[in-house]
Amino acid sequence: MKLNYDRKSKDPTYFIQVGIRNGKKVTTKNVERIGKHSELLKITDDPLEYAKQRVKEYNENIKNSKVEYNITVNFDDKVVNQGNTVSKSTCKNTGYFYLKELYSSLGISDFFDKVCSGRKIAFNPNMINMVLTFSRILDPGSKMHTLKNLTGFYGDFDFSHQDILRFMDILEENYDEYLSHLFESS
Repeated sequence: MKLNYDRKSKDPTYFIQVGIRNGKKVTTKNVERIGKHSELLKITDDPLEYAKQRVKEYNENIKNSKVEYNITVNFDDKVVNQGNTVSKSTCKNTGYFYLKELYSSLGISDFFDKVCSGRKIAFNPNMINMVLTFSRILDPGSKMHTLKNLTGFYGDFDFSHQDILRFMDILEENYDEYLSHLFESS
């Protein structure tokens, strides 16, 4: 951010501006109007110094409001080849790891562990829910579309279309509890 004003004017207006690059061209946009020189004389004796101070404060606020987000990925983990199409693919999309961090922070895995504790099921409901959620965000499609495109995810996803349908039955039975868990966790 920078200060901009007409230096030749007797009563200049002070603005905070930001430079924006669009291809090879650079353009500036006014972010905030600080005020006219005559208006600022009522507040302070040195309007130019006041305007410079406002720009400095604005830059500090932007610098302090930035959020840093780091995740760790262990690429030494091996994906076990189980003979299905998912295991055969060597080109994996790892961009969903940011979504995976958000997903795990909601504690959805614990919810499904609690809901399915008394059931005898051979599939992982949390894994199916996770894949369906990420797929709906990144590449919207049907449940069958998600199953056919599991090769896009890095990991060991081994479930069938029948498992997805069984999972949907579990989700339907516990739908209100699922929504309340998401609301409380977010």
